[in-house]
Amino acid sequence: MPPQTPVVVVVATSTTSNTSARHRASTNARANARRQRGTPRDASALTRRFESASATRRSNARDGVRARSSTVTVTPERDGGGDGGENRRTDESAGASTSASSASASAFAPLASSEEAPTTPIPAVVVVNDGIVERRMRVISNLVGVPSDRVDKVLNQALPVMGGMASQNVLNLADAAMVGRLGTASVAAVGLGSTMNFQCQAALQGVASGVQAMAARRMGEGRMKEVASPLNAALILVCVMGLPLAILAFRYADVLVPLYTSDASVIAEAVPYLRARVLAVPAVGMNFAFRGFWNAIQQPQVYMNTLIVMHTINFSLSLILTFFGVPALGIPPLGALGAGLGTSFSIWCGTAMYAYQGVKRASTLGFLQARPTLTDLKVLATQALPTSVTNLLYASGMMALYSIVGKLGTTEVAAVNVLINLMLFLILPCMGMGLAAGALSGRALGRGDIEDARQWPWDVAKITAVLMSALGVVLALSPRVVLSVFLTDPSAVEVAVTPLRMTGLTVCGDAVSLTMQNALLGVGDAKRVALVSILSQWALFLPSAWLAVTVFNSNLTTVWALYVTYRFFQGVVYARIWRGGAWSKIHLA
Repeated sequence: MPPQTPVVVVVATSTTSNTSARHRASTNARANARRQRGTPRDASALTRRFESASATRRSNARDGVRARSSTVTVTPERDGGGDGGENRRTDESAGASTSASSASASAFAPLASSEEAPTTPIPAVVVVNDGIVERRMRVISNLVGVPSDRVDKVLNQALPVMGGMASQNVLNLADAAMVGRLGTASVAAVGLGSTMNFQCQAALQGVASGVQAMAARRMGEGRMKEVASPLNAALILVCVMGLPLAILAFRYADVLVPLYTSDASVIAEAVPYLRARVLAVPAVGMNFAFRGFWNAIQQPQVYMNTLIVMHTINFSLSLILTFFGVPALGIPPLGALGAGLGTSFSIWCGTAMYAYQGVKRASTLGFLQARPTLTDLKVLATQALPTSVTNLLYASGMMALYSIVGKLGTTEVAAVNVLINLMLFLILPCMGMGLAAGALSGRALGRGDIEDARQWPWDVAKITAVLMSALGVVLALSPRVVLSVFLTDPSAVEVAVTPLRMTGLTVCGDAVSLTMQNALLGVGDAKRVALVSILSQWALFLPSAWLAVTVFNSNLTTVWALYVTYRFFQGVVYARIWRGGAWSKIHLA
């Protein structure tokens, strides 16, 4: 018999009680029942082993296992039967007790079960968190009334996405903070240019929800070689749509900007800034497609790590180009234009990193291997179109808001630019939690477990509301401190103080709204999300804001109060749609 390759597993040793053993047995029984009830027979064995091992590990840690690392060598050894065999293990840690060995073995037993043992041994490392992390999980669990194992799963899935979504807006915040030192007109120009750039990108953003919904469903169904096919299709659609959009926006920027402001100083800086930003429109679309894919396959850390590199490049390059230039190359300080060029370059760097990671991590799932079919393109377009239209109209609505606020003055436009960016900084993490809820629900639907799919968004919404409330309190209590980072004009700061307090006090409601909205997108219910979003913005908020400013001569505080009200209304409607359950009958090829 050829020598077997040892598998090194890092585990924790401790003494566990009979109660914890019964709890682990119950947890494993429920996990087995769920798999037997909802997982197709051809589903990925590796995925099932990972989920079972994770459930056992969380159960051990939750019962108070204090991590004391030991190295255990496991040598797979087949017996004479055709059904597999047993594993021989050697404990190399001094003083490990018999009960500790039993508890440790249970942590990796699902990985080495004879029923699903792979032909070639797979090296694995299982690390048990210490008691500090588990105590924090229990605190959140007790606070929101969600079982700690589900809190653990939500945070593992969502925290990288939350960080990534929050850091997305750091691109705009960094530009605003830098350009804020150049004057109020520059801040207004960057705000206007960023929003117009978002309008160009909006038509491409729907591919993210489409890719996530399709890839997560296929992963749950066990169609592992086809998981990346929606990503391949999305990259094709983005190139076909994104390049013409970027060319048109670049060519006609000097025509488009004056449609929203008549201030000559703002126009002079907004046009070159917009042209610099639209250079990255195709890259933004591709990055959204990759984001949906990484989230669907439970690798959101790839998204987060890439964004960290992007933001580092953006901050450094934008700072240099905005204030110092590169004299050796004959480049003078470029002001707002430099901030736009730095941002666009960093986005393209992110696209290159995503492509490299795709080849490295997702080739076995079909990345650049599985040719997308006409059905893939059709289903993706069906899923992406409503979201793209929604985002396009939302961005257009934001441009309309700039136009309405512009009637109040340039100071108010600068203030609303900072308010929108700070609001996005708060709500984008909520969107990240919603994307996690959609991915968890989508995989549950793929397994056929509708009740589990139904519960995830409610659990995620509770967790999100608690986590975001701390940030909301900071904004509500010290708005001037926050605003002074982005605005140097005292009058602009005063105009924005009360609206920012409103944003901080209502962030919990936004958390629930965005969780439900993105959960619906994650299971493929894009059409009803589009209908609610478009009607609430264009039939309620924008007409009310226009009347408030042009007829009743109201100020920015009134406009922002109307905005907060419309967001609350959206959340109530999304929650009712999810409770109705019609999303569970949506079929994705």
